[in-house]
Amino acid sequence: MMAEKYKDNPDIVIGAGTVLDPETARAVILAGANYVVSPGLNVETIKLCNRYRVPMLPGVMTPTEAITAMEAGCDVIKIFPGNIVGPAAISSFKGPLPQGEFMPSGGVDVDNVDKWIKAGAYAVGTGSSLTKGAKTGDFAAVTAKAKEFVEAVAAARAK
Repeated sequence: MMAEKYKDNPDIVIGAGTVLDPETARAVILAGANYVVSPGLNVETIKLCNRYRVPMLPGVMTPTEAITAMEAGCDVIKIFPGNIVGPAAISSFKGPLPQGEFMPSGGVDVDNVDKWIKAGAYAVGTGSSLTKGAKTGDFAAVTAKAKEFVEAVAAARAK
């Protein structure tokens, strides 16, 4: 189990993604997840995560969903799928919700991460562009891509 393996390493934080319901959220929290991410908004899942004091990042595409997530206690909200709305979505959300912190996911890559950061993203989420090498067992490629992401985000924040 990943959470158990890395529990003593403060540089590694294990979370669970594509959590669709409170039952799954509870299962991953009990398995050691330090945060929960979902492609959609489920208030009961947010409540359960709040009960266990585990951050929950629900996926939203509308201001109404973002407001609902914030009112339910989410500190960071995932804009998903990011490739459909693009980096301009950050400023569109922040216009009426300047107190919101937004993290795009879906379509975020090393080639466009700077645009998301410059648009005001609190963080970025990535999946397939990061883990592509794992499909063929090339874990060195995953490590190399992760380093590229870290460097690209740092460079975007330095500007």
